Amino acid sequence: MQQYASKYAFGYRIRDFHTGNDFGHKQNRDFHGVTRGQYHILLPDGRIQNVIYHADDTGFHADVSFEGGTKH
Repeated sequence: MQQYASKYAFGYRIRDFHTGNDFGHKQNRDFHGVTRGQYHILLPDGRIQNVIYHADDTGFHADVSFEGGTKH
């Protein structure tokens, strides 16, 4: 008998203009146990780091990218 994982989804975003914080995360998992998601964070140098990922029985796989230029 094959056992299936629980299906779920969640997401949030924090954007505080007073402090400059901006980060968020979305994730979901299907009945086959594959987890997919993405998150972003505003770095101190002004760039935004984006990570899109999936995780399955072969491991965690991430694609990291950056937006914007540095601010001094």
